[in-house]
Amino acid sequence: MTPISLISAILLLVAIGLILTLVSRYLSMKKQYKLPSAQENRENQGSADSLVDTQGFAQRLARMIQIPTVSWTNHSKRDLKLFSQFQEELITLYPRVHETLKREVHGNFGLIYHWKGKNSAKGKNPDQKPVLFLAHYDVVPAEEKGESWREPPFSGKIKEGILWGRGTLDIKSQLAFQMETAEILLAQGWQPDRDIYFAFGGDEEIAGTEGAQNMANIFKERGMSFEFVMDEGGVIAQDQLAFLKGQPAALVGLAEKGMVTFKITAPGESGHSSMPGKEGTAIGRLARGVVRLEKKSFPSRLDPVIQNMLERFVPHVSPGLGIIFANLWLFSPLIRFIFSKNKTTDSLIRTTQAVTVFNSGEQENILPGQATCLVNHRILPGDTIGQLLKRHKQVLKDKGLTLEDAGNWPANDPIKAGDPGGSGFQLIQKVLADTHPGTIAVPFLVNGSTDSKYYRDLTEQILRFTPLLLKPEDIATIHGVNEKVSLNNLENGLKFYLQLFSQL
Repeated sequence: MTPISLISAILLLVAIGLILTLVSRYLSMKKQYKLPSAQENRENQGSADSLVDTQGFAQRLARMIQIPTVSWTNHSKRDLKLFSQFQEELITLYPRVHETLKREVHGNFGLIYHWKGKNSAKGKNPDQKPVLFLAHYDVVPAEEKGESWREPPFSGKIKEGILWGRGTLDIKSQLAFQMETAEILLAQGWQPDRDIYFAFGGDEEIAGTEGAQNMANIFKERGMSFEFVMDEGGVIAQDQLAFLKGQPAALVGLAEKGMVTFKITAPGESGHSSMPGKEGTAIGRLARGVVRLEKKSFPSRLDPVIQNMLERFVPHVSPGLGIIFANLWLFSPLIRFIFSKNKTTDSLIRTTQAVTVFNSGEQENILPGQATCLVNHRILPGDTIGQLLKRHKQVLKDKGLTLEDAGNWPANDPIKAGDPGGSGFQLIQKVLADTHPGTIAVPFLVNGSTDSKYYRDLTEQILRFTPLLLKPEDIATIHGVNEKVSLNNLENGLKFYLQLFSQL
C-alpha cells in the first residue's frame, strides 16, 4: 500500500468513526430526553380540573391589579398606603389562608406565610426540608398619557376572555397562583406533608432590598434552609424558538446572570468654551473610552445550562439539527456564531455591557469639569465582577478615567446553577406532562435579576419559572403597554400549581 493510500484509508476510518460517534450521541440523547408520560397522574389531573373556578380566580387577580402598587426608583413617589391596602386585600380574598397559615409582616413590603406540614407537626421525617415559593406584588409604572393602552393599566378589566392590566404577567399572577392554590386545598381539608413557606416582596422592581433581602436575612437568622426555592424568571415559550415549529418549551431558570453597573468618570478642566484644551473636553475623553469598550465585546461561550437546554431539544428537532445539538463538543463554535446574530440569543452566550446613562455639562459656553456614564452589565456564569473591573481598566487605556461600582443597585456575581437532576426540576417536568402536554421542560439561563438571588445561601435549588404560555408579542408587553393574560392561561397555570402542591 502506498503512503497516499494509507493516509486515505486512515482518513476514511476517522471519518467513519466520527460519523458513528455523532449519530450514536444523537440517538442516545433522543432516547434520554423524550417527553415523560402523563398517564400516571390522570386521576390527580381530573380532580384538579374540578376544583378550578377560572372566573372567580380571574376576578380575584383583577382586584389585585386594581391596586397600583407601583415601585419608583425615586422612593419618595411610592404610595405606601397602596402597599398596605394590597396586603389587607389578600386577607379578604383568601380567608382560609389567613385563618390557617401563620402570617408575618416585615417592614412595608415583606409578607411571609408558613403552612405547617403534617410530618413536621408530628415530628416525622426530619430530613424532609421545607420548600419556599416567592413572588412580588409591586409593578413598574404604567403611564396612560401618550401610551396606547387599549384598556387602562390598572382597570383589571376582564373582556372577551382576557384580563388586562399591569401585573398580570409581572408578576401578581404568580402570587395569585400560590394563594389561590392554598385556598382551594385548604377548602378540601388538605395539608402538605412538609412545611411550605411563601415570601412576597413589594419592591422587587427597584432591587428588592427592603422586601426579599430583608426576608432572606430573617430566614438565615432562624437557621433555615429549603429543598428548593421557586420564583419568577422563565415561562412556557411558544413560537419563540423557530426550530421547535410551535412546540412549547418551559424555560425553567436554573441559573441567573450576575449584575453590576460601573460608573466611569473622566476629569476635565472647566473654563470658557472659547478656549478648550488641545486634548478636548471631559466629554470627549469619556466618549473615546466608551468607544473602546463598545468595540470590544466580551467573548462568547456556551454555559453548561445552555448546553443542556439544547441537548434536551434533540428529540424535538430535525435529525440534522439534533445531531448538532447532541454534539456540542464539536459544533459549539457554529452555535455561538448563530446565537451571536440575534441580540436575544447573543445575551445567553456572553457577559453583556450597555452604556445607559451619560451626564456632563451645564451650559453650552462652559467647559465641563467632568463627565460620567453608567455601564450596566449582566454577567455570564464563569465571569466575576472583579474580572470585569480588571478587563475594563485594560480596555479603556486611560489611567485618568476612574471606574467604580455605581452603587444604585446591589451588585452580585452570577448565581450558582441548580442541578437539572434535582428534585425541583424533576417535579416541574413531571407536573407539566399532565397540565401542559407536549411541553418540553428545559434548563434556562435567566438574563434579568430576580428576588431569588437573596435566597442563594438558603438552598441548592432555585427554580425560576411561571406556568404561563407566552408568545413573543406577550413578552413584549412586560414592562410595556397592554400587559394582559388570557383566562385560559390562568386556568392552566392554576392547574399546574394544584398538581405541584399535591406532589410536594
